[in-house]
Amino acid sequence: MKMEKIALNENHWIHETAQICGEVTVGCAEAAGVLEQALQSADWLKARHGEMTELTQALDADIAEVAQATRDARNFAEAAVAKLKTGHDTVQLSLASFSDLISLIMSLGSHITGFAAAMEQVKRVSQSIDSIARTTNMLALNAAIEAEKAGAAGQTFAVVAAEVKKLAHDTRRAAVEITGTVNSLSHEAAKFVVEIEEGVSTSGAAQEQFASLEELIYGVSDVVAKVGDHNREIADSTAQIHRGLVDSQNVRDAVEGANGEMFAAVVRAHSQIGGLEIQANKMFDHIVHSGLSKRDSEFVALARQKAEEVKALTEAAIADGTLTLEALFDTDLRLIEGSNPPRFTSKLTPWAEQHWQPFIEAVKDSNPDEITSVVCSSLKGFLPVQLKELSRPPTGDIAHDTKYCRNGRVIQDPVDIPAKTSEQDYMMAVFRHEGDGHSYKVMRNVYVPLRINGRRWGDFEIAYSV
Repeated sequence: MKMEKIALNENHWIHETAQICGEVTVGCAEAAGVLEQALQSADWLKARHGEMTELTQALDADIAEVAQATRDARNFAEAAVAKLKTGHDTVQLSLASFSDLISLIMSLGSHITGFAAAMEQVKRVSQSIDSIARTTNMLALNAAIEAEKAGAAGQTFAVVAAEVKKLAHDTRRAAVEITGTVNSLSHEAAKFVVEIEEGVSTSGAAQEQFASLEELIYGVSDVVAKVGDHNREIADSTAQIHRGLVDSQNVRDAVEGANGEMFAAVVRAHSQIGGLEIQANKMFDHIVHSGLSKRDSEFVALARQKAEEVKALTEAAIADGTLTLEALFDTDLRLIEGSNPPRFTSKLTPWAEQHWQPFIEAVKDSNPDEITSVVCSSLKGFLPVQLKELSRPPTGDIAHDTKYCRNGRVIQDPVDIPAKTSEQDYMMAVFRHEGDGHSYKVMRNVYVPLRINGRRWGDFEIAYSV
């Protein structure tokens, strides 16, 4: 019996199956994105935990140094208190000795004052003797005159008068010498009394300073003793902090262990969902290839048509010499200095900016609501040009430059690898567009191999959402 080909009538079940398949693939991609973010968060948490551990250890070391310094300061304070106490006792003894010295000086001053008074008395007596000697000298002179008048009878009396005159002269001379000596002694005694009085005044001031020093030493001793008490309190507090840090380290170790287990579990889940994502992409690719997804097939037809146009445009440039095969297949990428994320140029870049960029702009403009990206990507993931919207001048802000400076980037996600090695007429996939590096947008993508003069350069890609 001859087998006839059965024609399947188009119905909503087929379209819903294709739609569900696409949603499953999208769901897998979104789940993989969530797990990837969870991995990044867990890795960040692990790094922060390591930093916190290092900071805690450094803090613990600093606290240990503080504790040691506090103990040293307490020992120094105790030694200072002992020395100040000894100094206080010495000052007290010195103060007592100084008081005795002042009393002795004052007593000496009294004696010197009495000596000065006695010298004044001697001076008055000496003056009296001088007066008597003057009178005696006058009497002796008168007696000599009278003896001269008496002649021979007054000779004996003249001898006596001469001796009396000589005695009076000697007496007066002695009185003068006594008066001079007494004047010198009185002058020196007066000076000594003045110096003693100044010494007594200075000693009194010194005594007051000693008393102030005694009070100061007592106050310093009290302050140093309080410092020692505070150092003991600080030592107790640092010991408690050290115990708290040890306890917190134990808690962090437990958290690190739990985070390690969670990280391992997320890694396993990410690996499993990654495998499921690959299988879902294969299923999605098969569904589209089977023709069951009409809407996706429309984008496939558009991508294949535009890939042929890009091929014709490029081969024509090679034929007329405006582009060389060497420039087209140049893999010696040169880094654009200061770019972050890194961007590159090649010998193809100038020609691609002039011819490929207007072409991909036109494809995007043909369906701006659903088409999100149009690129020509090399086998290594190099994008010589991008849409103008995604080729903005860099600002230095990593989020802005990641999202809007994509020309010259090398992007090869895990989902791109099968497409670069596939020899099919096209390949379908669902991928996560990185956006600004923090938020992701799930898109559908069609890869069409781009062969120039029979040699595979890369792929023509259209990313879209339905």
